[in-house]
Amino acid sequence: MLTPKDYQYLYRITAGPTPLPGDCGTLCGSVCCRPGKHDELGIYLFPGEEAMFTRRENWLQWEEHDPVEHFFPASWPKPVYFVRCTRPCPREARPLACRFFPLAPHLQRDGTMLLIYETMDLPYSCPLITQNKPLQKEFVAAVNAAWQIMLRDRRIRDLVEEDSRCREEQNLPLRIVTDW
Repeated sequence: MLTPKDYQYLYRITAGPTPLPGDCGTLCGSVCCRPGKHDELGIYLFPGEEAMFTRRENWLQWEEHDPVEHFFPASWPKPVYFVRCTRPCPREARPLACRFFPLAPHLQRDGTMLLIYETMDLPYSCPLITQNKPLQKEFVAAVNAAWQIMLRDRRIRDLVEEDSRCREEQNLPLRIVTDW
């Protein structure tokens, strides 16, 4: 299991690198950093990542969800934390899922991890994905390094394995990131 010290390290190595040299939010109006028209958009924290927050952040709205009801692996603890931004976040405090986007891990059946562009059905269009924007090598390397550590946590590995098998069952095309 990842510890608070592990999360501190993960936050440190992913703090600086960004997908583009500038703010990628200028391409889309920061669409992934908003709660959505119906206040429905947000992200789930990884197990234990809640230790990085006080739950008194004035820019986050918290919800506790049952992992079974939201299709998380059986190994995930109850509750899982879903957070929504209520205003722009301090970049140094943004959750890992935000730091990794638009990349995701995909585990091949032999256990090899590929870093791919996100395949999840999104309620918005991300130019980094749709326009094939080249990503900074430092960003890709930091995301890869973070996932190598995160996959040591069986719960997170279970989620990535389930997501990977789901992609394969749906025959989703994988855009593998190789330029790092």
